[in-house]
Amino acid sequence: MNIAVLKSSGNYCFRPDNTLNREARDYYLPDGVEAVTLTPCIYSKVVKAGKCIAERFAGRYVDNYGFGVLLDADGADPMEAICLDGSSFLSGDTIPLSGIENASFEVSVNYGPWYRGGSFDAAMLYDALVTVSRHSTLRAADLLAVCLPASIVLHKGDSFSFAGHKVEIL
Repeated sequence: MNIAVLKSSGNYCFRPDNTLNREARDYYLPDGVEAVTLTPCIYSKVVKAGKCIAERFAGRYVDNYGFGVLLDADGADPMEAICLDGSSFLSGDTIPLSGIENASFEVSVNYGPWYRGGSFDAAMLYDALVTVSRHSTLRAADLLAVCLPASIVLHKGDSFSFAGHKVEIL
């Protein structure tokens, strides 16, 4: 299981499964990392394997969605920045795509509201699926995350909360 991430720039990358932190445990900065960049995301589990998936068939490959946040090592080499253990906080609580238009997502940083998003649609996930599968095979149980257009740098001692989870940066 990998996590395919479509960045707001339109580029994508894969995060290994060891980055997954479903329980939203506190995050310990690794040695040599002074800060992390937090980016909110919407994600879905891929339910059927495929490559070069056409947009008209994308609905057959994802059926639920959820929200989360991704942490990247600030200032590190881009390939190393995305591979920090336990740095993909995906809620685990997914909702059928049929209710995505009414969804809202909020992230608080240091006990204050920081990000609030509303206008979501299934096309976000479908477009990401088409983009990633153009060059890479997606397997059943892979996760597909779409970064939302916001990010903030966090340091040791900061905290964030999302979808009922509170995480301290230690």
